[in-house]
Amino acid sequence: MTKNFDAIIIGAGVIGSAISFELSKRGWKSINIDRNPSSGYGSTAASCAIIRVHYSTFDGCALAYEGYHYWKNWSSYLECHDEKGLSKFIDCGAMIYKTEMNNFLKIIMERADELKIPYENWDLETIKRKLSISDVSSFFPVKLPKSASFGKSNGRLMSGAVFFPTAGYVNDPQLSAHNLQRASEAKGGEFLFKKSVVEIIKENGRAAGVVLDDGSYIKSKVIVNVAGPHSMKINQMADVEKSMNIKTKALKVEV
Repeated sequence: MTKNFDAIIIGAGVIGSAISFELSKRGWKSINIDRNPSSGYGSTAASCAIIRVHYSTFDGCALAYEGYHYWKNWSSYLECHDEKGLSKFIDCGAMIYKTEMNNFLKIIMERADELKIPYENWDLETIKRKLSISDVSSFFPVKLPKSASFGKSNGRLMSGAVFFPTAGYVNDPQLSAHNLQRASEAKGGEFLFKKSVVEIIKENGRAAGVVLDDGSYIKSKVIVNVAGPHSMKINQMADVEKSMNIKTKALKVEV
């Protein structure tokens, strides 16, 4: 039997589960589909779970600053019980060094000023006082471990840093996704695990539903792609890459 939803969300990581929660609060009938056995088992589980507000775009900073307050008041935001408990936000702040590569954080500070996001300018003396383990020597440019100069300073000092008090990290990113799943379910959201989307159905030039690997069909006029590293494959399946100025691509990076 074909099921109908207001929105199909492909992916049940922290972002997909949050989208489901917000849509469910607005009365949307949504379903998250994920090939993993539970929410947050994909790239979310491998996340550093850093909560920061320093981005180069106005919209990025605004969204992050709003999100910070949700993390800080996590239990109130969720309005639900999770049998696994709630993830914890460690509100420790974040220090970012000023470098030539990041334009000495000038744009970042401009965005913070526009949005009234608090921050502090730290000189080298302040950095050493606040974080005594810091080495304020410059090691630029980046070197491979096999380089003879790897780990050796270039003889210069850093140019200071900016400290954002509205930052920190979440102690368990996978649990945070599960918290959002339970919050969404409490508002009527549904989750389907161990299933993969194999086809995007189109009607009259737009998405109309998905076909799963078991042959079942789910209908919806709204499909949200939050598939993490797999999102490129979903975009290709939906044939939307031609209209995208910025495309997605799976990358493995050291963090």
